[in-house]
Amino acid sequence: MNAKMMTAQEVHALLRTDPAVVYIDVRTVAEFAAGHPRGRVVNVPFVFFYPATKAVYPNTSFLQVVEDLCPKETPLVVGCDTGERAAQAAQRLLEAGYTNVTVMQDGFSGWRASGLPVTTDNRDGISYVSHLTRVKRKGKKKTAHATE
Repeated sequence: MNAKMMTAQEVHALLRTDPAVVYIDVRTVAEFAAGHPRGRVVNVPFVFFYPATKAVYPNTSFLQVVEDLCPKETPLVVGCDTGERAAQAAQRLLEAGYTNVTVMQDGFSGWRASGLPVTTDNRDGISYVSHLTRVKRKGKKKTAHATE
């Protein structure tokens, strides 16, 4: 099964009209904080880059964080900068059992080029750190109960 594809304009219209849709921005924390689409958007990086070498390494918590945020039937739009990471992340989500996954074709670059609304809002509930912290705290509570 392959993810659906949508243009930035189509995604913008979908986010405005369907309150169930969640846009998952899979760019790094720094990329996301510099600007991202306005709307129901959360940051869950798919990969990270080593600062000195720019070598890529996977975010081993990606799926765990998405599963904490969204049930499998949630309509998801996945976006990155140009579409490559989003396509990889979407495939991973489909393999994990998500049933309604769309990739924004031209990524945030296409969103910006289309003149669509942008924000740098990175508060709790939007930022990756806030979501990861919640997931890790849940894991600690389970572990603490298991040892009691």
